[in-house]
Amino acid sequence: MKTSIRIGKYMFYGDNSFPHSISRSGHFNKRESDELTIYGKTFEGLCNGTLSPVNDEEVEFIEAINNNGESDLYSVSLWRKYLAAAEKGRIHHGFSMSNGKTRESSGNELSFA
Repeated sequence: MKTSIRIGKYMFYGDNSFPHSISRSGHFNKRESDELTIYGKTFEGLCNGTLSPVNDEEVEFIEAINNNGESDLYSVSLWRKYLAAAEKGRIHHGFSMSNGKTRESSGNELSFA
């Protein structure tokens, strides 16, 4: 990725959203997962305000992410893809008895209430 955005001080693995790492999540190709690992800490810091922008591209990145504006920056689309995948991973569907189905205590058969 050709960018003037600085490389993160640490590798970014997305542990909170992807406990088995970004590369094994199935949401990103090899190139995207490598770039997120390298630049993810910077993207995260710029978004949450712990890092201040040091160049014009970082300022544009922050503005595009915060305003949901259109941007030609690849880094913006990559970070948005990460955020969407992380949000998708937070949705959990449980299996529950629905439509009035209950278990009888005497057996494992389902009956309708």
